[in-house]
Amino acid sequence: MRGRLGIHSRRGAYMALGALTLIWGSNWITMKLALQHADPVVLNVQRTWLAALVLFAVLIAQGRPLAPASWLAIVVTGFFQTTINFGSTTMALAGGGAGRTSVLVFTMPFWTLLIAWPVLHERVRGSQWLAVVLAFAGLTLVVAPWDWSGDLTPKLWAVFSGFGWAAGTVATKYFQRGKSFDPLNFMAWQMAIGVLPLTLLPVFADFPATRWSPTYALLLVLVGVVSTGIGFMLWIAILRFLPAGTASLNMFAIPVIALVSSMLVFGERLTENEWIGIALIGAGLAIVSLHAWRASRRGGTAPPAPTPLDGG
Repeated sequence: MRGRLGIHSRRGAYMALGALTLIWGSNWITMKLALQHADPVVLNVQRTWLAALVLFAVLIAQGRPLAPASWLAIVVTGFFQTTINFGSTTMALAGGGAGRTSVLVFTMPFWTLLIAWPVLHERVRGSQWLAVVLAFAGLTLVVAPWDWSGDLTPKLWAVFSGFGWAAGTVATKYFQRGKSFDPLNFMAWQMAIGVLPLTLLPVFADFPATRWSPTYALLLVLVGVVSTGIGFMLWIAILRFLPAGTASLNMFAIPVIALVSSMLVFGERLTENEWIGIALIGAGLAIVSLHAWRASRRGGTAPPAPTPLDGG
């Protein structure tokens, strides 16, 4: 069947999920390296258009319909998922550490719980409240809003990215109620529409020219084609065999991989408060992931499965 990318069993899906987790975990380091050659806004525009072109090429090659199912859904989710999430992530990475940024962006599940309550009427219950409390306690320690002398701005960009990712995920589930979207078509269009505002920014503001080189071209391919474009198609193939709650457990490993990699590659170091904060966020994320896994196992209602944009 088309779109399986060579995955034909649950065992193959678990192996693919492991590979995808490594790709998305290391993508934070790749983006940080790419930012040494390009402005964050410019990098975001280049990698998003590259990923969108890959997805549109696959749609054409497979003979799928190109017209979107709902322009309203595309515009709303594109704004949150691509304009805010992608744009804020690169701004955060430009001024902050890759590991710290990834942890703050991956507060997304907790924003999702809170946004889904009024929008989808999915109430936060039981252990989910404990997860939210732990996450926000950890978030406060990592961001340290009382310390205006530190790197507060990149941290706030990272938190804003997580919020945008969550809002886009909830919006996706909202628009999909009673209507089925081709996930490949939906993602391709929301990337293309969502990146348009960022593409137009150079018309009104000057940005440093990209320092093109074979190294930067390779990094751009890894970020745009491999992590974002192929990564999303791999995620779709994985979901053919694994429940979304089970597959989403990879969210717990991605920021860990990013944090360890950033410490090894860039020598990123965290304060004691930040380590405690990260531990609290991790505990909250583990609770949310376990809840989603249990819900998927018994066929109950789980929190909206994250739209797979690797958090950035």
